[in-house]
Amino acid sequence: MKLHIVRAQKFGHNEGYDDIAFPADEYTPESALAQFKPVIKAAFQNNHWYAHKVYGYDGETYYRIRYSGLADSEETGKSKE
Repeated sequence: MKLHIVRAQKFGHNEGYDDIAFPADEYTPESALAQFKPVIKAAFQNNHWYAHKVYGYDGETYYRIRYSGLADSEETGKSKE
């Protein structure tokens, strides 16, 4: 089975990445990326509030997301349930 892979950088310092797979027969690259909902977060630093956009998916918060391409399910060993 072919899978669309979205690479998502976890929110927080040095938290790493998740590679999240979506079945290609159910999702397009665009619809896979659309599963990550934008969320505006605010941080207080140097006596100022700064707003920044992060992404929420499946209870997790991600700093950046990008489409990584197609892969075979045998290559990844995981898919969206």
